Amino acid sequence: MRKKDVNTVYSFPLGKYLKHITTSWYKEKLPLDPQLIQEVQSMCESVQQHNYPDRHLRNMRFVVFDTETTGFHPYAGDEIISIGAVVIQNGQIQESEFFHEYIHPGKPIPPIVTEITGITDEDVQEAPLPLPVLHKFLRFVDDSYLVAHCADFDINFLNSKLRKLCKAKIHNPVIDTMTLAYHLLPTNQSYGLDTLLQQYKIEVEGRHTALGDAFMTAELYLAFIEELERRGIHTLHSLENYIKSMHLLRQRTESGYASL
Repeated sequence: MRKKDVNTVYSFPLGKYLKHITTSWYKEKLPLDPQLIQEVQSMCESVQQHNYPDRHLRNMRFVVFDTETTGFHPYAGDEIISIGAVVIQNGQIQESEFFHEYIHPGKPIPPIVTEITGITDEDVQEAPLPLPVLHKFLRFVDDSYLVAHCADFDINFLNSKLRKLCKAKIHNPVIDTMTLAYHLLPTNQSYGLDTLLQQYKIEVEGRHTALGDAFMTAELYLAFIEELERRGIHTLHSLENYIKSMHLLRQRTESGYASL
């Protein structure tokens, strides 16, 4: 599903939410593999306890990912239908190290979603249910930093499903390329992925597919690392401090205070 634009306001669909919780209450629950649940919980707890020392950004492993969904609202019944991811290792995209899975949503895919993503009901008819795919995805990610564009959207969908199925959540640190763009390119009128791909002359291939968007976001993130290096930011902690300081600066500037 096309993600929300940073400048667009979406109201929460209360009616859709109420219909979802009342109908799902009576819906027959499919049996879940208790071993998979335990392993997902263990992986999430292990990452929660993991310590991330300061490292050079070009020496790290990042997992850049994207999801496709049936809508915008995981808590109102919208579902994940695809997860795609690719690894950046030592400053390079590892084209042979990628993840892509369809997920059976347990409901028909809206025609508008098929129009945007190209994913049909037939594509997901034989696809696995969410739990096995989430298990495989977490194994693929391990304790790496995650990178996504408009990351809150994807993380909310993943965590909504993890909480429901396993009473777990993702604890990996997340870098949002939209947030980076917001700070690196303060004069931009738009921070949508299409705008940034055009701005950085990144070839568009497989747009609105989870794996295609993951690969293009990975290219964008590497371009941002070059931008950061030109500003003297080379390490993980310096990046975190930069984001915090720039967030404060933008808040002060937009509130009418003098800049720092």
